[in-house]
Amino acid sequence: MFPTRDLTDGVERLLERDRVHQLLIEAHPELEDRIEVDDANPMLTIPTGRGGAIILWKGEHEDIIRWRMAAPDGEGVTVVEPDSIEELPQLVAEQLETSA
Repeated sequence: MFPTRDLTDGVERLLERDRVHQLLIEAHPELEDRIEVDDANPMLTIPTGRGGAIILWKGEHEDIIRWRMAAPDGEGVTVVEPDSIEELPQLVAEQLETSA
């Protein structure tokens, strides 16, 4: 019996979530206790200083599966789609600076 494509895709997404988590901690060790890891989904949440949260997730939108970041922006939310997961620590730092 071989694993299905959906199963291997799910495992790959969770492994990538763990890699994003590790990248964030390496770049910002002070966030280690603040980052909330979703146990079942490729998603991380980082509470901000103003009661909101930065959310990083991998999901599908318009038939494109990729990592995205949603962050509070005044009255709304800004969604960013980086070219690679290596950009996420810098994007998070920028959002945390503006939300402090």
